[in-house]
Amino acid sequence: MNRHSILGLSMALVLGSLSTAAAEDELELDIRPGLWEHSFSMQSESGQMERAIEEALQQLEQLPQSQRRMVEQMMASQGINLDLAGSSVQVCLTEEDIRKGNLPQQDGCDQTITQQGDTYHFSFQCAGDPPYEGRGQIVVLNNEQYEGNAEFTTRMAGNPETIQIRQQGRWLREECN
Repeated sequence: MNRHSILGLSMALVLGSLSTAAAEDELELDIRPGLWEHSFSMQSESGQMERAIEEALQQLEQLPQSQRRMVEQMMASQGINLDLAGSSVQVCLTEEDIRKGNLPQQDGCDQTITQQGDTYHFSFQCAGDPPYEGRGQIVVLNNEQYEGNAEFTTRMAGNPETIQIRQQGRWLREECN
């Protein structure tokens, strides 16, 4: 699994579980529209993933400022502000996005979600090189906060790897600018 896959995966786990919950007819997701900050921490058994993220951060810092700004502007135009150093991503969610389940998610993943009150249990399998699968839960604390955890397995440098993720989300404000 390369560093780009790791970053995509982390965003998918943070955002994908909530987006699928909103899209399912029998599940209800009561969160506020506006600017959300999704924070996460990941820990791998081998430490290899953490080293790959650190390398990606160093490469991003070495980009000329104009290229880094261009990447940030492209993401911002899609409503995403990614802070890799702080392990967070800011995403703008409209009322229509939430109602329709049009939230950012990882392509190539199949998820199963069940709801028990304000807790969403999920499992997922994702195609990719290498593929990965796992399970976790999200607890919606109120319409402005959630927390959760997940565990997934994949292969890194040809070796099996288990990664633990803890995540939190908080609503920041109505305006996304």
